[in-house]
Amino acid sequence: MSWVAYFNVACGVNMLRVEKTLAEVFGLALPHSKGYVLKRYLMDLYQLLYSEILQSILASPVLHIDETTVRLRKQSGYVWVLTSIDKAYYFFKPSREGSFLQELLSGYRGVLISDFYTAYDSLDCKQQKCLVHIIREIDDDLFRHPLDVELKGLAQEFGALLRKIIETVDRRGLKSRYLRRHKRSAMRFLRSVGKAEFSSPLANKYQKRCQKSGEKMFTFLDHDGVPWNNNNAEHAIKLFAKYRRNVDGYFTERTLQEYLVLATVFETCEFNNLNVLKFMLSKETTLVGLLSMAGRKPERNFPIELCGRELPSAATSDGTISYSRRPSRCSLSYRLTVPPWEGTISRSGRTRSSSKILRKPRFSIILNIKSA
Repeated sequence: MSWVAYFNVACGVNMLRVEKTLAEVFGLALPHSKGYVLKRYLMDLYQLLYSEILQSILASPVLHIDETTVRLRKQSGYVWVLTSIDKAYYFFKPSREGSFLQELLSGYRGVLISDFYTAYDSLDCKQQKCLVHIIREIDDDLFRHPLDVELKGLAQEFGALLRKIIETVDRRGLKSRYLRRHKRSAMRFLRSVGKAEFSSPLANKYQKRCQKSGEKMFTFLDHDGVPWNNNNAEHAIKLFAKYRRNVDGYFTERTLQEYLVLATVFETCEFNNLNVLKFMLSKETTLVGLLSMAGRKPERNFPIELCGRELPSAATSDGTISYSRRPSRCSLSYRLTVPPWEGTISRSGRTRSSSKILRKPRFSIILNIKSA
């Protein structure tokens, strides 16, 4: 049963090929549609874990969100994903309308990282817009319109600002005490773009975006551990996008929900560097069990102040953490495993960048464009 679900969901192999492989390799003849029954059983088994992952994500100080389309047999809809630094949660909605987010994220006091979709603008929480999205868009527009002088000038200013910020992130990590020094330059850039008079339609488009979401583009400068991109959610949504290639249009709401529950569990295992098949064979069905298998201590409810002034200064042998207002050094007695694209946390508490996304995109025009 675990092997069937692993190959179908985690590896993206369709059920007919899974059944054929079982017969040819192991000599096990799985009755037709029996694989789907096994998936349904696993979905029921992991329902509690599915709910626990959502509650844990909603309690995290940083929340990533993204969505993508899906076609069912009789309708279309959207698969949404919520991620924290070490968990992922998938769910289905029949439309892209974001009104449900008001209820889902009511009372959330962390930082929400998203793209520029307007449904997020009405949410009552701190927000960080994904700068990788706007970098891609400017890159594409510059490639298509290389003679647009006004767009090129705007890209030069934005690129110069981002290069300095990313250099600081590479050297110091996502620490607000180092990133705040760029806040004045960021606000100066936004004021400059807002006051400019452009005749170029493309430059006008980015001017309006800066006027509408400008401050939300630089929220990460004021908070510790807040990325400037939405790569966590985008990485998670790719798991579904790959699976969708073979089954888009064949889903029913029930079979889609079965997949999303299992994908939530499997991707959370991946985020914690835990072997998915090993976890399934262990018969663990709780979040505490999953984190324990990943070498993590059970989660504890301790205060987190996102401005970075209240940080853990010492940890006792039982895992509790004491706090001081301005500790000279932050040390953790437990190991925190994070996805490799988010960096790692050293025993001294300093964030070390170990990922390409904390550096400039390799082929970005905007980050390599030269000033005239």
